Amino acid sequence: MSRIIAAATAAAIVLLMGKFLLRAPYVASAVEGQEMRVRYIERESVPRFAAPAVPPIAVRQQETSTVAPTDDARESRPQAPAEVPAPLAGRLYTRTGQARVPSEVAIDPMASTAAVNPPGLPNERELERARKLLYPPNPIEVEETRFSKDWTSDGTLGDVAAQKMGQGMKAIAKRIFGEEPAPAEARPPPEVRFNPRLHEQAADLGREETGDAYKAAPIAFQKAPDLNGEASRRIRQQRDALLKRHAACDRQQVQRLMAPVRAHLAELESVELAMAHGADPVMAEHMLPRRGDSAYDLARRALWYADSRLAGCR
Repeated sequence: MSRIIAAATAAAIVLLMGKFLLRAPYVASAVEGQEMRVRYIERESVPRFAAPAVPPIAVRQQETSTVAPTDDARESRPQAPAEVPAPLAGRLYTRTGQARVPSEVAIDPMASTAAVNPPGLPNERELERARKLLYPPNPIEVEETRFSKDWTSDGTLGDVAAQKMGQGMKAIAKRIFGEEPAPAEARPPPEVRFNPRLHEQAADLGREETGDAYKAAPIAFQKAPDLNGEASRRIRQQRDALLKRHAACDRQQVQRLMAPVRAHLAELESVELAMAHGADPVMAEHMLPRRGDSAYDLARRALWYADSRLAGCR
């Protein structure tokens, strides 16, 4: 019985499949649907270039030409043309080079911007277009999260390798130096006293021809005693005493010899002013003290050199 049922089922399936395969395709008749029709609508003939509007000046001239002028007016001014000449009526540009637009247009988009931007000056419109071309806006706004630092770099394999090497070096430094290694700090230069007397050729330090002979003064180097105003006060006292001793000397010679003293004194006062009004911590620790010591020492040498040259005119 089971074999008979299976054979009947298989025969039914085969007959059903044969019915679908042997069925003829369905073709819709013309009566059932509406036929598609194509209509060609004739386009209205439009001139390619519209004739430009008559300038208002010509219209005004036509209106004035209709009024009969007097004999005096006819003799004083020439006759205005009643209509625009044919060569000018078909032109696209005016005599100034601007495009002809209808008179009802309020703003001429093709007007020249020469009056606003003379030649040689930047054009804001062109600059804005160049900025947009070189720096286009990002279409996707990405907000960084706290996990951004943990992602691998989006660059090349070299960038990824450099990132891995940096992480490895940090791990090695952490094992060697601990959690928080001490930051590097600059050390001041060693204190070496300079004495020009011990130099083989003092002329190499300064000469009369170059105007810096005072730098070779045979006195030992001294640091500024204080950058809070004491160093400049001592230099001013020595300067006033020198001018008082040599008041009878030539005024021009005194001014020439005192010029280096004034220059180095001004440098020393600028250093003291920076130290007194909150200079940069790094500069106040390293650079400003060196500048102050150099200005103080050179001012002392200039005073010694001026005193030695003015010794004979007391």
